[in-house]
Amino acid sequence: MFFDLGLLVLLAIFLSVQLGVATCGSSIAMSCCPNFSYYVIPWSWVYSYKFTDKSCTSDGVIFFTKTGKQFCVQPGAKWVQRFISLVNTRNHL
Repeated sequence: MFFDLGLLVLLAIFLSVQLGVATCGSSIAMSCCPNFSYYVIPWSWVYSYKFTDKSCTSDGVIFFTKTGKQFCVQPGAKWVQRFISLVNTRNHL
């Protein structure tokens, strides 16, 4: 069976975009944020966080939930800064 190279390239691009979309709010481990959640997640969900790697194209914060999901968010958002402060306080008690 012969496949057109252009069709295979298009399929590969489509699948890579779908994987990037799936990582927002998922349990797939990531060190960079392919996209960001723009809604406020409930504080009661948040377990921990980490900043994205320096090698990433965009700065971001990854919040980890108690159920193992991960949410990429903008580090400059006020609610994100507040959640980071709350996690740091909780972890130092």
